[in-house]
Amino acid sequence: MLADKILNGSELPEKTLCFTFDDGPGKSSSKNFGPHTLEVARYLKEEEIVATFFMVGKFVKSYPEVVREVKKLGHIIGSHTYSHPDMNKEFNKGKNLVSEFTKTEKFLKKFIDEDTIYFRPPFGRWNIPLSEQINNGLDSNFKYLGPIGWNIDGSDWYYWSSRDKDRTTKCAENYLRLIKSEGKGIILMHDSSANRNFFWAFIRQRYNQSLELLKIIIPVLKRDGYSFISLKDIQFEY
Repeated sequence: MLADKILNGSELPEKTLCFTFDDGPGKSSSKNFGPHTLEVARYLKEEEIVATFFMVGKFVKSYPEVVREVKKLGHIIGSHTYSHPDMNKEFNKGKNLVSEFTKTEKFLKKFIDEDTIYFRPPFGRWNIPLSEQINNGLDSNFKYLGPIGWNIDGSDWYYWSSRDKDRTTKCAENYLRLIKSEGKGIILMHDSSANRNFFWAFIRQRYNQSLELLKIIIPVLKRDGYSFISLKDIQFEY
């Protein structure tokens, strides 16, 4: 049952963080450019951090081998709809969005070990009538938990849109500032881009530096005494 409100990291203990990644899976086109889903997953495994990757159904369909490897590394695979729509906008147009769940589940189910699928709406947009439509119309053997939000968003996508040669350092500084300010919470990052504008999707994927970003901030966070948990460890208050 999906909640009628966005669930965030307010329940976490101080200096506790949960990493989440949106818009994948993606596959690097070269060593230096492109989405870095698998590379990110491998690095987090080395650092003994379990993250959740909220994946777009149409990309799961295209890159099942990437999803398989991410799962093998012990990370959680979540749903981020099939086509990454603005669900509030589409709902207000009168569209039924249940298929965004069922089509994604078709490709995700082989990568879900338990009976729960974590869900995050694109752009974090959600409303009560929409939750009622999905809860009443979704016939599934899985229990959907969500919608999962966040309370730490360093706008990495904005930096990946920039040609600034210092974009990764500046992005890391922004995340560290927000983490220090919040003290705890669910972190939003992007391992790929599902932007519906082809040009910006291409730019953000080509210049995505999520792996390098993590290599800057995780050593700092460990040095400063932060601990890391997975979504499975959070008791959300509905």
